[in-house]
Amino acid sequence: MQKLIPIYYSEYGRYINRFRAIPSYIDGLKPVERRLLLTLHEVAKSQLVKSAKVIGTALAKYHPHGDAALYGTLVNLVDQGYAIGQGNWGSPGLDDDGPASLRYTECKLEKWVETLAFEYINYVPYEEFELEPEPIYIPCPLPIGLIGHGVITGISFYRTLIPKFKIGELAKRLVYLLENKKGTNIEIWPNFKYCDIRELEPNQMNSILTTGIGTLNIIPNGKLDTKNIRIQGRVPNSSFGSLEKDADKLDIYLLDESGSSIDIVVEPKRRGTNLQTLGTTIWNDYLIKNLNFNNIFCDNDGKVNSYGIDDILINNYNLWKFSVKLKCVDDYNKLSDKKFELMIVQIIRYIFETYKCNKVEEIIAKYQELKKTHNISIEVDKFDVDSGKWSKEVKSIDDKDILDVCNKRSIKNLVETIIDIQKIENDLSSARTLIDNSEKNCFNFIVQLKGS
Repeated sequence: MQKLIPIYYSEYGRYINRFRAIPSYIDGLKPVERRLLLTLHEVAKSQLVKSAKVIGTALAKYHPHGDAALYGTLVNLVDQGYAIGQGNWGSPGLDDDGPASLRYTECKLEKWVETLAFEYINYVPYEEFELEPEPIYIPCPLPIGLIGHGVITGISFYRTLIPKFKIGELAKRLVYLLENKKGTNIEIWPNFKYCDIRELEPNQMNSILTTGIGTLNIIPNGKLDTKNIRIQGRVPNSSFGSLEKDADKLDIYLLDESGSSIDIVVEPKRRGTNLQTLGTTIWNDYLIKNLNFNNIFCDNDGKVNSYGIDDILINNYNLWKFSVKLKCVDDYNKLSDKKFELMIVQIIRYIFETYKCNKVEEIIAKYQELKKTHNISIEVDKFDVDSGKWSKEVKSIDDKDILDVCNKRSIKNLVETIIDIQKIENDLSSARTLIDNSEKNCFNFIVQLKGS
């Protein structure tokens, strides 16, 4: 047992790290988040659907770990702007109001997620982890898990705390990394809604970006009115519990006027209270927090490590760029196959018109005769994704190719088919240009995202 327990415990730890608690070092998503986004793409990308349907589908196809965890994550995805929610999805305040039951709410995928994250979803590796095959990561130009506001948390065998950012900020940093200009440093800052950020020590933000470790001081927004103080922000993963508990000691009333955002009114019980001094005490003792970031991510083998935001940006971008190229190559190959098929149609038409063959067997027999005296083949261009080089390939047309085309359509339809080889050639040329320029086009796309 002394030998077995550490082994099993380690295996359990790797499972928890990879499939439950720690985000991926590629797209920054935890498995439950990725599975819900995939489910939203499948069942709720164009119209609102019951949350119960989204949760049930994810539970049945990808994530067999309970509907409560799934729904809690879906609520967070709505709050983070990945999905549109209709109904009561909860609201912040002194004591946060929870969402309505999943049978009462509806949701659908946000358009920006569908546009950025799912165009190339069929060009990434899929694995059968727990139920049906699912993508190892979501191919997005930026790590989609790092987009939003607040922080990513995870506690298992490791504690992770990772900041989130606006799309434009991540794109700005990635362009800086890709351009690799010497002597410059384009620093970006996390997106904490209704809070200010400061560094208590120099270069902490740069450390988070480059090493994944650093400390930031987070200050919630607020203001002084003539007779009271208004708290209009809150540090992520914190509450007003301590402030409520000490309200009598501070000699204050707390009134919750929050709506879609936090708005807590602090009223002194005594007249003449110095609001400036009271506000300083409340902020320093109860609201301002130091967040110690440790950007722990998990790789595909369940191993965890601290990564800088820069590492995740580059790793994710390179894999997305590869997916883009795979799709470009796939589109080119489909056009090439179409050209090959049209060339076969031309041969069939020639045999039909020249030798008056109107049966498949007759056409194949005549083609076998023609092959004895003619070298019938087509030269096509092929692109090798691994080497990044083009090569020539000679494809001979055999009897099976003729038979396959004849079985697709009737002889009459084949004879009447409009054959525009020049159009196919033009389309192939355009598709080839997209392959050759895919890296440049990917970079230009990131540049455009800087304005988001």
